[in-house]
Formats: sequence, structure tokens, C-alpha cells
Amino acid sequence: MDGLRLQSVTVAAIALLGGVYLVRSRTVSKGRRPPGPPGLPLLGNVLQAPGKVIRPLFLIQSLQCVFLIGDISLAKEILEKRSTKFSSRPTIPYLHYHVDPAQVYWAFSKQNETHFIGRKLTTGLMAAVRAGETESLQQFEALLNVTHLLDDGGKNWFHHIDRVSASMVLTAAFGLHCPTGQEPDLKEVIACVAEFATLSSPTASIINVLPFLDMIPGSMPWRKRAQTHRRHEDAPYDRLITRAVSGDASGMNTWAAVFASEDKPEGDQRRLMNMFTTTAIAMHTFILACILYPEWIPRAQREIDTIVGEDRLPCFKDRPRLPFVEAIVRETFRWRPAGRVGGPHQSTADDVVEYKGREYFIPKGAIILAVPWAIEHGQERFENHDLFQPERFLDDTDNLKAGYETSVFGFGRRGKFPLCPGIPFAERSLWINIAAMLWTFNIRKSDEPDPKTGLPFKYDDSDSAFSGNFTSAPFKFPVVFEPRSVHRAEVVRQEWTECEKDLNVLLPRHKEQ
Repeated sequence: MDGLRLQSVTVAAIALLGGVYLVRSRTVSKGRRPPGPPGLPLLGNVLQAPGKVIRPLFLIQSLQCVFLIGDISLAKEILEKRSTKFSSRPTIPYLHYHVDPAQVYWAFSKQNETHFIGRKLTTGLMAAVRAGETESLQQFEALLNVTHLLDDGGKNWFHHIDRVSASMVLTAAFGLHCPTGQEPDLKEVIACVAEFATLSSPTASIINVLPFLDMIPGSMPWRKRAQTHRRHEDAPYDRLITRAVSGDASGMNTWAAVFASEDKPEGDQRRLMNMFTTTAIAMHTFILACILYPEWIPRAQREIDTIVGEDRLPCFKDRPRLPFVEAIVRETFRWRPAGRVGGPHQSTADDVVEYKGREYFIPKGAIILAVPWAIEHGQERFENHDLFQPERFLDDTDNLKAGYETSVFGFGRRGKFPLCPGIPFAERSLWINIAAMLWTFNIRKSDEPDPKTGLPFKYDDSDSAFSGNFTSAPFKFPVVFEPRSVHRAEVVRQEWTECEKDLNVLLPRHKEQ
């Protein structure tokens, strides 16, 4: 009898969802809908992942209308100027009800109280980053990175980049410095983050496509997996928070200390510290650009040498006088955005948008996704968009062009989701590491054979050289980091010997705290 009831509920739910799909399909009338691929009955386009080439406004239909935006002006019009209607976030059922029911990953939640508290605290932290509070730490980590690269000539460069990216964030967040990249806490956190990224994907569970299946009682596989993830995640974050608040890092000005402070109006919000992002993908991408398009490197090194000289490494005080290095950072983010598809928005009311003389209807409840890959590779916006050319961001006087705009960190008015809250830290991390590596090394191809074929390694920037449909990370490839001179190598080692290594000095606790 139970089986018959379940079968009846399933058939009824499918019929209901089919009706919903037909209604939604008719709501966006053919005369007012953007172009998009034809879909299957009920499923629509749910099985069709977006490619690299997206029209300015592109419609994918499943149980919900999904609008893909491939034009920066249109994205700003919808997601910034009309943010009151398009700042909400869609609910991913598996993430909301099972993976993160307590909403500790506040940046993935709707704009509720938890989200606003997390945004407010993070905004304060990033104001401190802009004021230079983390610069000593980031310079220290970049110096250690080039020291590691000197030690092995880049044999393990992929690992060194992963280490410096993760260690910068973990140290600033929890006071956990990771000098080797083999630290158990680091490996555990990275594993948790990777698992969360998988489970938060729209394709992670069948209940994201057919939510009614979650009505099935009992210990279903998707529930077991989410429960296991939460158990594995709680332990390392509890240890890191304890370390930051009352342990070895309790004297440091860490982000966790700010979140856990009971003196703030928001009170103790330590549970919201489960946010962990790095610039590793961007640095991997930068190295690939050095290999495939090396013609810009001499110009960058001349600029650095003119301002910095040969007797010290670059520091943040040099940044305003190094416009070409700044252009390299911008081009790195543009050339291969780490996320092909930006964070999802959801409309809270019907609206009509105009693009090039035509009006398009966006219904309430539709999901809107800006697609950085398409935006940053639009032929109308950038000539030779597939090439790595930092000079595209400089004017005729070799200064940075005014009016810089990018889609890689998302869209939204200041303080509104999903504009990435960690932009200042990410940009500074990438800048100091790029400057230090270009000052120290000539970065070139390796003679190592491809272990899969035994033939010379084929360097590539096509889709096959990158992983993921929604992220864009280059696969590992061999590189040689050759010191530009014996003297520069000695300067690096001398600076490492003499640099401040005490994290309590690098991240001093505020007196008022």
C-alpha cells in the first residue's frame, strides 16, 4: 500500500511540475522572450550546460526560466540599476535543506538577517584590508613563495602556488600559517571546501531538479552524504575558531576574532566563518599566460626594475608606480575568469528590459546569471580577446585607462549580494605575488615530457587545458622558474632570512579589541 501511495504521489507531482513548466513556457511569450535553445518537455534545457559563446541575453528553460547575460552594460542595467528587483538569490533545495541548513555559508543564502550580518562584518574587514592591515602578511607570504620556487626551480610550482594562496587566507582568517602546504589542518579545510563546492552545485543532487523526491521518508543517499559532510566540516572549523579566539592565535588581529567578538552589536557570529576562497586559479592562469604569451614579460620587468631596482623585492608602496603590473592583474582576471558563470540572482517581480531597441520580459522568480567568460571575451568589448595582452588596459601615455569595469567578481550595488566581498584581499594577493615572481624569475617552458605520452609537453589554452563547465582552472603543467641573476637570488634569500616571521607582529591585535 505504501508503495502505491508513493507511486501516486510521484505521478501527481510529475503531472503538476509538467503543468508548471507549460505555464512558465507560455508566460514568456515568443514575441518577448530572448533567444535560446529548444528544450525537452518538462526538463526543458536542464541537461544543456551553457557554452563559452553566450548572446547578450540568452534564455534556458527548465522548471524555472534562466537568463544568461553576456553583455556588461546589460548586466549592470539589470543587476545593479534594478537591484531592488534582482538582488535575491534562488534556493538550491539540496544546499538549503541538507548541506547548509544553518546557513553558515551566508554568502550563498537569500538576503535574510544572517546574510546581512555576514556582509556587514566582512565589509568592515575589507575596509581594513584596503587600509593596508594585511599587507605585511601578504608580502611575507609572497616572499616565502619565491623562496620555495628558488629552492626547487619550480618543480613543484603548482603546489607552491596552492600553498601561498591558501596560507594567506587561513592566516588572515584564523592565524594559521602553512609554511609547507602539507599541514593537516590545511588539507582538511581544502577537502571540506572542495566537497562543499561539489554539493552546492545545481547538479549535485536529483532533488535540485525534482524537489518533490525529498518527500520520500527515511535515510536517502543525498541526506546521508550531506550529514557526512557536515560532520567532517564541523571539526576543523571548530578547531580553527578556538585557535583564533582562545588558542595560539588569540593575540592576532584575525578575521575570526572579529566574527567571534561579543562586544559588537551583532554578537558572536563565529558560525559564519565557513568562507574560504583563494587566488590559486588566477595565479595558475597567470603562469600559463607567461608560457603561451611571453612577449609582454620584458616590458613588465623593465617597469619593475626601473621603480624597484635590483637590491630589494617589490612591495605595496610600489604599486601606484607600476601601472603595467596592475594591467597584468586585470588581464589575468579577464583572460580566463575563474568562474565561467557568475553567482545566481533571482527576480522578485516581473520586469521588462530593453536591449538594442527590443524589449524582453523577465518573469518573477526567474534566475539571472551573468557569464564572465562571455562578457570578458566579447569581440565588441575587447579586440583579440583570446590573447593575453595586458597593454589593452593602458592608454597612450602608458597609464591605466579610466573607467575599469570587470564582471569576474559579480554584480550588485555596494553591500548587495553577490558582489564578491573579498575583492580587496584577492586583488592584493595576486598583485604582490605577480610582482615578486616577475622581479625574481624568468618563467619559461620546461623540457619535461608529458607523463601521459612521453612526448614533449604540449602547452595549450583551449578548453581541453581547463577543468569544469562552471569553473575554469588550468590543469597542471610543467614550468621552469629560472632566477634572473645570481644577485637577485641572493637578495631573495637575504630578505627571507631578515624578514619578520612572528605572526603576532604581522597581524597585531587592535588595542580596542
